[in-house]
Amino acid sequence: MLKHSNDIKSFSPDGIGKIWFTANNKYYTREIYNDIQLELTETLPLRLIGVNDTHSFKKNYRRREASEVFSIELVLEGSMYFVQNEKKYRVEAGNVFLVHNDCNSEFMTGPEGYCHRLACLLGGHELGGALITTKLIKQDVIKLNNSETVEKTMRECFIELKDKKDGFRRRCSVLAYRLLLELEENLQQESTPDLLVRAIDLMGRHLSRQLSLKKMAEALNSAPTSLNRAFQQYFNTSPINYFITLKMKNAKSLLLSTDMQIQEIAHNVGYANPLYFSSEFRKRIGVSPREFRKKVMPFYRINE
Repeated sequence: MLKHSNDIKSFSPDGIGKIWFTANNKYYTREIYNDIQLELTETLPLRLIGVNDTHSFKKNYRRREASEVFSIELVLEGSMYFVQNEKKYRVEAGNVFLVHNDCNSEFMTGPEGYCHRLACLLGGHELGGALITTKLIKQDVIKLNNSETVEKTMRECFIELKDKKDGFRRRCSVLAYRLLLELEENLQQESTPDLLVRAIDLMGRHLSRQLSLKKMAEALNSAPTSLNRAFQQYFNTSPINYFITLKMKNAKSLLLSTDMQIQEIAHNVGYANPLYFSSEFRKRIGVSPREFRKKVMPFYRINE
């Protein structure tokens, strides 16, 4: 348990979970936006429920029992103390803490007496599966290698839910998925050798090109055999296969979030021949790009 101010109130939003918090607003300022018509998003695999931008000051404290939300909290300045299921952390600027469904958690402003953080609250019938697949389900705190990318995506979520322009729910769903993948990428890099971190970064910057194993190794000042051995050891696959997998992930994102033609998407992920791209996509995803878009897009075509 964290030591906190005696100025504490509580409420139970759903009759199951319970929240304790500092009632005096001098301890924090918050800009918050929610999607109050959640019935319109029930068919979405992932949905953005709410966002907030919070400045916490000394004595700011919050505790949840049996949390009814999943929240991604990025610390921008200062630090927060965070406790979840009896594990205590100090989360510093540039890192994320995850508030999980049905867990008990506490957080309080760190020793500096100030913390600025962004939060995105996610839901949807595919959230549980996505957290398991990305292995985020087992994480409380993630030390980010690239906090700028995560912050950019979270701010896009913030703007979408603040402005609520036509089509915002579909865009928010895509952003939620992207945010989870970015956290997964940072999670992988925590225990990944520097050579592989640099290799994945190189691939990410050249998705629209074809890179041979030799070219990758030269760019990374490594021998092809060493690079291949490292990928086999840590990812159980070859560098080329990993690169193609990244291309297909990007292609799926473009199919969901844009109206680009298949030929354009093929070009964006480094395939001059759209037929060859479609064949590679089908081999790895199980359906053609056109079938994938037709099958998945109905989840996103809801009445805004």
